Amino acid sequence: MTIRRFFLTTAFAMASLAVVHANADQDWAYLLSLDAGPKKKPSSKEETLLLARNHFLLHRKALEQFLQRYPSDPRAFDAKMKLAAILAAEGKMDSDPSKVDQALRILADLEADKSAPLTKRADAGFQRASLLMQNVRPDRGRDLIVSTAQHFAKRYPDDRRAPRLLVEAATVCDDKPELKKELLMQALPSASDIALKSRISDDLRRLDLLGKPLDIEMPSLKGAPLDLEKLRGNVVLIIFWASDAPHSLLWLRDFRANLSSLPQDQFRVVTVNLDTDKSRAIEKTSILGTGWPTGFDGQGWNGSVVRSLGINALPTVWIVDKGGVLRSLNAKTDYKSWIQRLVRE
Repeated sequence: MTIRRFFLTTAFAMASLAVVHANADQDWAYLLSLDAGPKKKPSSKEETLLLARNHFLLHRKALEQFLQRYPSDPRAFDAKMKLAAILAAEGKMDSDPSKVDQALRILADLEADKSAPLTKRADAGFQRASLLMQNVRPDRGRDLIVSTAQHFAKRYPDDRRAPRLLVEAATVCDDKPELKKELLMQALPSASDIALKSRISDDLRRLDLLGKPLDIEMPSLKGAPLDLEKLRGNVVLIIFWASDAPHSLLWLRDFRANLSSLPQDQFRVVTVNLDTDKSRAIEKTSILGTGWPTGFDGQGWNGSVVRSLGINALPTVWIVDKGGVLRSLNAKTDYKSWIQRLVRE
């Protein structure tokens, strides 16, 4: 018997038994014990996935049985919340959007349950909003993401999670700066977390730069200082990255692989590195083989230039037109169309 068949057979056997206790308290205690996850330690990636999938199945069956046996139990609301989370996790693992949709429907019904305390309905609303943001493609579901965040903030104005949802919704609005600013300004008065306030401040600072001439002057990794003004007359792609930010390294690698499809003689690439160790930054640029001018001040995230530009995520990719005006704050995915458009201007 293969390991996959063994685990699947075991899972179905366990799920068929699921809960064998005599009363709601014992069954609930069993459900809480399942929150800890599988007890067995996996020895391989395949076994990890199988254990997780089997545990989700067992947990879901136990929750369904609890709700079937004790529909009026005061803990039924929480059981449905747990069930929605399990369905969402299964849907993500199995690439099954129908399970995610089922989870969203459960959460919507819970939020609409007037018999439940407002705090519990807020929990359901937050879980639903978070699930939407994780599973809806921003380019197709931006309006839904924004309206869901605004609905939550309006319905639960005193909930400390409301400003965070608004800020997260703002991340899909980089090509709609007015809407992005509206969401950030809506979040700012109720943001109590220092880190969140700092993030909002950075985002607003970046927005204030959009559509204006951009000046960057700083030391470089090697050679003359980086001075953006000297590149006027060129379309310029600016990439902010760091050696300890894997996503930025992957983006740089993929971008370099796609360079041949771009009009290379009509635009320039510069980067700004946020490392504090200069030798490490030089090593990474050598491995990547970029050869692009790279700004570096050794101050990392706390450098005066980086702070003045409101950089708080990597990679960050900006586009500057021939006149030196900052035209895009998020060109990670559509840099090709931006470059082609600005070269023609």
